[in-house]
Amino acid sequence: MSNALAIDIAQPFEPAAPAKRSEIAALLNWLACWIMLPNLPFLPITLMGGPPRFQDFLLCGCVGLIARRLPLWTQLPAFVALMTYLVISFIARMFNMHIKMIMSVAGLVLDMNPATSIEYVVGAVLLVLTCGVAIWRLRHGCDFRQPGSLLIATAVVFTFSAGDYAISKDTIGAYSRLAPAGAPFTSATKQSGLLALADGKINIMVVVVEAMGQPNNVELKARFDKIWQHPELSGKYEVSHGDTDFYGSTTSGEFRELCQRWGNYDEITAPDPRCLPAILAKRGYRTTSYHAFQPDFFERDRWYPLLGFQHMVFGEDMLERGASFCPNVFPGACDRDVPGLIRSDLAKSEGPQFVYWLTLNSHLPIIENKELGTRDCHRLGQTMDTDYPMVCRLFSIWSDTADALIKVVNRPDFPPTHILIVGDHMPPFTHQASRLQFDFEHVPWVLLKYKGGQGPEQD
Repeated sequence: MSNALAIDIAQPFEPAAPAKRSEIAALLNWLACWIMLPNLPFLPITLMGGPPRFQDFLLCGCVGLIARRLPLWTQLPAFVALMTYLVISFIARMFNMHIKMIMSVAGLVLDMNPATSIEYVVGAVLLVLTCGVAIWRLRHGCDFRQPGSLLIATAVVFTFSAGDYAISKDTIGAYSRLAPAGAPFTSATKQSGLLALADGKINIMVVVVEAMGQPNNVELKARFDKIWQHPELSGKYEVSHGDTDFYGSTTSGEFRELCQRWGNYDEITAPDPRCLPAILAKRGYRTTSYHAFQPDFFERDRWYPLLGFQHMVFGEDMLERGASFCPNVFPGACDRDVPGLIRSDLAKSEGPQFVYWLTLNSHLPIIENKELGTRDCHRLGQTMDTDYPMVCRLFSIWSDTADALIKVVNRPDFPPTHILIVGDHMPPFTHQASRLQFDFEHVPWVLLKYKGGQGPEQD
C-alpha cells in the first residue's frame, strides 16, 4: 500500500512540469512568429522614427491569435499575406498614397532600380530572412491554450503598440496625409492667378518639383531661398512666392495644380475640360508635358492627354535628344538638361505655349552619385552633410535643377513666359529628424512673372 500511495502522490506532479514547459514554449514561439518576425524588417526605420506602426502591431496580434491553432499549410500563407500587407501599407504611409495606388504600379517595379539604395537593399534582405525564419519557427507550433498565456500575449502586443506610438507620435501628421472630405481647396496656380496671366500672348510654364517641401528649420529656409531667389532674375521677371496646402503623393500634387481640386489621377477616365491644359488648349495654347521617367508609370501616358496635353515628352525621348542619364532608384534623364530641351521646343513652336514639367531626380531615396551631383554634398555645409545626408542630397538636386532652369529662362532668347515653380509634397524621409525639418502641411511656390508686358507671337 505504501508503494501505491507513493505512485498516487507522485503522478500528479510528474507530467505537470513538461506541460508547463510546452505552454511556455508555444507562447514564446507565437511571440517570435507573429509579433517579432513580422515587424523585424521595419525595425531600423522604426528606431529612426519612421511612419507610425502601432496599428500594425495590433493587426499582427489579431492575425496571430486567429492563426495559431490552424494547420501549418494555412499558417504559412497567412504569414505571407500579413507581410505583404505590412510592406504595402508601410510604403503607402511613407509616401502619402492609397494602398490601391501602390498595387496599380506593382507590375512596373522593373522600371525602378531599388538596388541602388542601401535602404531598399537592407529592407529586402530583412524581408527574405524574416520569411525564412518564419517557415522554420512555425513548424514548431505556437498553439498556446491557457488564459494566462493569452493575457501575456495581449499585454505584449499592446506594449509594443504603445511603444511605437511613443516613438512616432511627433510625426503622425506627416504620414497618410490624404485630403479629408470638405477640405478647403487651394493651390499655387490658384494663389498666383496663373490662369489670369494666360492672355494668349505670353507663354505659361508650370514646374512641379518632386519632393520640394517647405523647410521649417531657419538655416534650411535660408538655403532654400538662396536656391530660387537669384538677383539676376529681377531684370526680366517679377519674383513672388508663397506656400500652399498639399495632400497625398506626387500625382495628387499634379492633380492639385493642373485640375484645381483635391483628387488623383485614377479619377480621370474621360477628357476633363476643367483642367488647366484643356482650358489653355481651348484658348489656342499648344500644350506639352515633360517628365524624365517612363510614360506608363502611374499611367501618365493615359491620363495626361485626358487633362488636355497635346504633346508628351518622356525620359526615352529626352535621352535620344542628348539629355544625360541620371542613375537613381528612379533612373531617367537628368533634370538639369530638361530646361534646354524646353527652350529648344519653344523656339521651334508657333503661337502661345503651355509647358508643364514634372521633375524626377529628387525622388527619395536619393543615392550618393557623381552623375546626380550628390557626391559633393558637403558644399552645402559639413554639418548638413554629416547630420542630414539625405536632406543634403535633396538640396543638391534642387540647387542643380534651379540653376539649370534659371540659367535658361533668363537668357535673352528665351521667349516671354510666366513661370510657376511649386512642390508636390513634403520630402518623405524615413529618418524622423530629417522629416521634422519640413512643414507637414504646406509646400512652397515661386512665380516668375515676365516683366516685358505683352510678348510677341512666336515664330
